[in-house]
Amino acid sequence: MRELVLKGFGVRVQSRKGLLVVEGEDGKLEVSPSELDQVVVVSSGISLTSGAVRLLMRHGVDLLFLDEKGEPVGRLYPPFVNRTVLTRRKQYEAYLSELRWLVVGAFVEAKIRNQANLLKYYAKSRELDELKTCAAEVEASIEKLPAALGDPQRVMSVEAEAARAYWSGFAVLVPRHLGFEGRDPESPDPVNMCLNYCYRLLYSVCWRALVLAGLDPYAGFLHADRSGKESLVYDYSEMFKPPAVDRMLLKLLSSGFEPQAENGLLTRDTRGQLVKAFREWVQRKARPSSGEPCTLEQAVKRWAFKLASFLRGEEREYTGFVEPW
Repeated sequence: MRELVLKGFGVRVQSRKGLLVVEGEDGKLEVSPSELDQVVVVSSGISLTSGAVRLLMRHGVDLLFLDEKGEPVGRLYPPFVNRTVLTRRKQYEAYLSELRWLVVGAFVEAKIRNQANLLKYYAKSRELDELKTCAAEVEASIEKLPAALGDPQRVMSVEAEAARAYWSGFAVLVPRHLGFEGRDPESPDPVNMCLNYCYRLLYSVCWRALVLAGLDPYAGFLHADRSGKESLVYDYSEMFKPPAVDRMLLKLLSSGFEPQAENGLLTRDTRGQLVKAFREWVQRKARPSSGEPCTLEQAVKRWAFKLASFLRGEEREYTGFVEPW
């Protein structure tokens, strides 16, 4: 994705002669909106003129605002998406049919396979036999998935069983001084905070892909529907978390990255580094087990369109995104 990230107090964005003009302490930048897919505002103190916003919308550029935790607080996107009415009707109907569990099964199996594949990758590259054991335990949970489909609690129990083995292996790969003892979204340790932040960045990418495919991001298949909760985004993003976030963060930490936090939040500098690393990482080439090689970001979009086609009855089956190790 061609993206412009805006950060830093006092930055001003306006339109001038068909160009987007960004001015701040670092000088002035002029960008053609035709070269952008998305503009992301990651800090406060940034102003955009109405002319700049209209210019972005006319060129189909997504405008996203994140808070200090990386949570989307607002979004503007062009009013043209793919076959929205038909797709969403079929999406809602699928929730009440067998299709719901075919989709859930595809998402969850892909997530678990990607977790196992990440551990296998590091078991080989770092010669750690304990990761082979963890990977085998993760994969073993897949055998319990078919019998669990039809019951949300049983499916989530299978996910939890795989997660326990996965995160115990993941912890082996994290530098000990960072205090990571396992996955806990409420933990104040910097690694869990980084995971939380980067997952929110991934949610943003998934949200955009699902909407462009004509799907309702709030109507999920596994996670319970709740007003304002992007249930389908959470369902869909699960299979991309290991290759798009977990592996990226491990690579970053192994290169010497030291995340910093103040008052229970990641520092602005740490958040900026994570945004930069994530945006670069999703542009890496992936070779999924099915389909042609593509960037991770293209895969997120491609699998969203495949899901929409499957729900409309244009595809006979839907398999999740799996990246072999």
